[in-house]
Amino acid sequence: MAKRSRYREMESLMTKIILGEALVFVLYLVCAGLGLTVLKVISAIVAILGSLLCLGWLIITGEFSRRRSLWMVTGFIAIVLCVLVSLLLGYPGPAPTV
Repeated sequence: MAKRSRYREMESLMTKIILGEALVFVLYLVCAGLGLTVLKVISAIVAILGSLLCLGWLIITGEFSRRRSLWMVTGFIAIVLCVLVSLLLGYPGPAPTV
């Protein structure tokens, strides 16, 4: 029973972290859309590093390859991919001035 409780605690913590990472990603999108370069870079770095650190933690704890933790792995990988694709494509960007 204690093992199941530890997993529930870890799952609860990871849920909060994923929600925080999602908020940082939204902040990145807003900053990128408004042309706030410094905040865009900072939020992109925080989003990518935070997700990679959490993926590393899942690997260390052995949860990375378990089916019950697949949603956590998918969530963190999705945040990293979304930020990287957005950076590479330059989207969103400030409205062009004509």
